[in-house]
Amino acid sequence: MKKIIIAMITLCAFNMGVKAQQEGKSIMFVQGTLSDVLSQAKKANKLVFIDCYTSWCGPCKMMEKHVFTNDTVGSFFNQTFINYKMDMEKGEGPDVGKLYRVISYPTYLFLDGDGKVVHRSGGRMPTAEFIGVAKKAANPAETSLAIEQRYAAGERSPEFLLKYIAVLKKSIPRKAETLYNEQLATVSDEVLKTDLGWDIIKLYPLNEGDRLYQFLIANKAHFVSKYGKEEIREIEKQVELKALYKTLAKMEKEELFKRLAAYRQGADATMLGTAGKIELLYYFNIKDYPTFLKLAKQYSASILKVDDDALSFIARKSWSSTDDKAVLEQGLAMAKQAVMINDKSYPNQRTLADVYYKIGLKEEAMKAAQSALKIANEENPKAAKLTEELIEKIKAM
Repeated sequence: MKKIIIAMITLCAFNMGVKAQQEGKSIMFVQGTLSDVLSQAKKANKLVFIDCYTSWCGPCKMMEKHVFTNDTVGSFFNQTFINYKMDMEKGEGPDVGKLYRVISYPTYLFLDGDGKVVHRSGGRMPTAEFIGVAKKAANPAETSLAIEQRYAAGERSPEFLLKYIAVLKKSIPRKAETLYNEQLATVSDEVLKTDLGWDIIKLYPLNEGDRLYQFLIANKAHFVSKYGKEEIREIEKQVELKALYKTLAKMEKEELFKRLAAYRQGADATMLGTAGKIELLYYFNIKDYPTFLKLAKQYSASILKVDDDALSFIARKSWSSTDDKAVLEQGLAMAKQAVMINDKSYPNQRTLADVYYKIGLKEEAMKAAQSALKIANEENPKAAKLTEELIEKIKAM
């Protein structure tokens, strides 16, 4: 009797453990071959979710660390799918990659028990979007397979085509963009003023010369009244920034500074910092180092004071593109400032290590490189390997 009670307690504890795992904070991935997992899914009448990753993929690491561990994600995936991870460069990975045309990482496949792709997506994305992908996979009417079948059957309503392109955008991006451009040519101005038109306008980033952007600006009052000033302004800022960088690449000073002046009007702190960064890049690129140094000192103490990304970026530019001593010293100052703001950033620590190395400060370079390596080991194996190579160079100094 005592043994029976112990057995029952053990069984209950096991079941509670399984339930806790299913309801826990992380996606629970099963082990075995893909064939084994498909058989398991068929018996359970569930889809298989496959995380197709590589050891060097930074976005894969980010998803594993920050999204797969979310309790809402874990609960939904553990209850809905049989979850499986596959390194696409090891074991079955290369063959599975060829079979399912996996060419970017991470790719997310949802297979039925027969191994047929029901839904697919990919890339780094926030938690809410990732759950949205899973819910579509779990809804037979919303899967990429169902949408593809409707397209093959001849469905071509504007509403459906937008949905189809949105699905392709995550799975076959080139096909999505081609279809988007083809369909855009047939969309009337009247449709563009509707909610469907607004969804079309927001689907892809716009450029200054695009028909959609020109239509948006020409009918700005209409769109502001329907969707709000902030929504429209965000699109304008993205387009303006792209135009600025294109002008910077052309090295057209007069046009660049005219655009910078317009961009700075009514700009928030982030925009002012971006404008300062672009101005610094211009003077650096034309090798006007006296002006670059003057503005770098000024902006480091003002509009870039707390922008570690911009500081680190300019510092990287300085060490990788010149041997000018004054510029390198300014780059070092900016790299140190970036690390002071955020010492948990791999780019910040790696840039500081690189600048120290180029200047010839071995001890300081090693300390920064080791800090960068520690961060990279947790987030990006490819970056970790590159940092290990830098450490070997530092040792040889």
